Amino acid sequence: MFPTTVWTRIHQAATWDQAALQEFAQRYRPAVLEFIESRGFHTDNADDLCQDVFLRILRGGVLAKADSTRGRFRSLLLAVTTHVIQDHLRKRREIPVQDLEPPARQPSFDQTWAWYLTQRALERLRDDDSPYYNVLTEHLSRKKQDRNKLWIARRKLAAMIRQEVALTCATRADFEEELAYLSRYLQPAKKQ
Repeated sequence: MFPTTVWTRIHQAATWDQAALQEFAQRYRPAVLEFIESRGFHTDNADDLCQDVFLRILRGGVLAKADSTRGRFRSLLLAVTTHVIQDHLRKRREIPVQDLEPPARQPSFDQTWAWYLTQRALERLRDDDSPYYNVLTEHLSRKKQDRNKLWIARRKLAAMIRQEVALTCATRADFEEELAYLSRYLQPAKKQ
């Protein structure tokens, strides 16, 4: 189930393998950029900060030091991203360092990551020309759907999300733990 995990590619990227570096950037850049933008940075600044995150990871040898036994890679990525944002704000002296705690209503990095995995799963359904992609997108635009098709489409999407999560794990235990952790962000929204 875990033949080529993200950890395998991270270790390959640490050796400056160009294909692995490109895959690493493609996999993590959207989530990092979205997280930075959710902190109030406009597109140009957010792009620059995102670039700084990846430069710091590469120049600082973070990939070489990354170890799957020490926790989730996403936690390490969040730490680097947070440090880059804090350093940027300190240099610009826009706000005092003690005021850097984001308001509670901003999405957490974990929430952003879960949303990113969901987007990747939807894109895979679209790329596979799955009819369930249309069922899901039409449902999201509030068009009435056949309940059976919608139920099957949700199951297909959930399976794709599980596959995306599996790509970030090295073992079955890591997978189960990660899925349980992210499940709070992957639940359908409750109607109000």
